[in-house]
Amino acid sequence: MAQGGGGTRHQGGIARADDATLGDEALRGIVALLRSGELKPGAIVNEAELAKRFGMSRGPVREAVRRLEGRKLVVREAYQRARVVTLDRAAIVGIFELRECLEGMACRLAATHMTDAALERLARDTERAGTRNAFTVDYRFSFHQAIVDGCGNARIGTVLAQEVYDLVRLYRWSSGALPGRAGAAPAEHRAIAAALRKRDADRAEALMREHVRRSMQMVVTA
Repeated sequence: MAQGGGGTRHQGGIARADDATLGDEALRGIVALLRSGELKPGAIVNEAELAKRFGMSRGPVREAVRRLEGRKLVVREAYQRARVVTLDRAAIVGIFELRECLEGMACRLAATHMTDAALERLARDTERAGTRNAFTVDYRFSFHQAIVDGCGNARIGTVLAQEVYDLVRLYRWSSGALPGRAGAAPAEHRAIAAALRKRDADRAEALMREHVRRSMQMVVTA
């Protein structure tokens, strides 16, 4: 694969424009492996193998791994070997406590900032997800993400996306807590969505905080 300096690369003889750097591409690729469970907690992050898999040099992969270290998803061991982080229960409790605070506030803000159309769409999508075979781990995060995206505070979204959600996913892979509270969580989501539609900020925040606490109890006792 030939590389150009202006964001255009040639792959398989076809040029394609890409505004993202190769480091960004490598980062997305590794995060996808983490989220899918292909790279599980404790797994070695082999930069050479990943570079070959992504069709690029080791430089961008090394940059991506450094960024994942900053997100606390990867740790360096002796001889600079990188591994996917392994979380103990004390660490995951701290992560969930942070999540409760941030998502509770996101719900409070979303009750004011989300448009009527967005709230109706959230309620409709939440209802659909309660049907058979519709509930998945990725949906749980997309429900929460929709609220965070609509809350009007970008910093909340950044912290959750880069420091919380992927760590929770990793712990669920390691603890066997996937897919989670499939029975209770959809009903809790519907209650939160209903409170938001009524623009009841107090109730929406309280329900979200309780929902996250219950998720934490499920995860740490798995």
